[in-house]
Amino acid sequence: MKKILYLFVPVAAGMALLASCKSDTKSAAKADTTTLPYKASYSSSFAISDSTKNLLGVLQSYKDWENNKLSNAPAYFADTVAMDFPGGRKIKLGRDSLVHFFQKYRDSLASSKIDMVAIINLQSTDKNEEWVATWYKQTDTFKTGKVDSAFYHDVNRIKKGKIDYVTSFKQALLAAPKKK
Repeated sequence: MKKILYLFVPVAAGMALLASCKSDTKSAAKADTTTLPYKASYSSSFAISDSTKNLLGVLQSYKDWENNKLSNAPAYFADTVAMDFPGGRKIKLGRDSLVHFFQKYRDSLASSKIDMVAIINLQSTDKNEEWVATWYKQTDTFKTGKVDSAFYHDVNRIKKGKIDYVTSFKQALLAAPKKK
């Protein structure tokens, strides 16, 4: 009997949550008439995208970075890519130049490990643009032995099935408190 309850309660709770989400959709549409204190300069109209192709391309770009297989980049990067890096550096390069730029840095690493924390596949419905947002922890081990880890949040714009813009934000990991 307990085994049935352990199965039934989570299933029932999940069904109730799903039912409430469906009914919340109608009430959420009504809530859109609320006057907000800020107007988004780009868009505040996003929906979850069902484009698995966009999601796969972006995630494969991270996996190829991790596995040092940047020669695969033409499969997921546009002919020209603009990037905003943490710290304020901005670049706009042709795909081949971008791959060379990345490869030079990747060659300084013995390894790079990515722990993908969250992924959101989005569409800006008023701009008709596709985006994939990622949150991850990256640990780079340099050939010198130095190890650098940080959390990143990247927002990748997809046009015609390829990444053409990336903006990246970095948060350093907190150092462990020193023992007294």
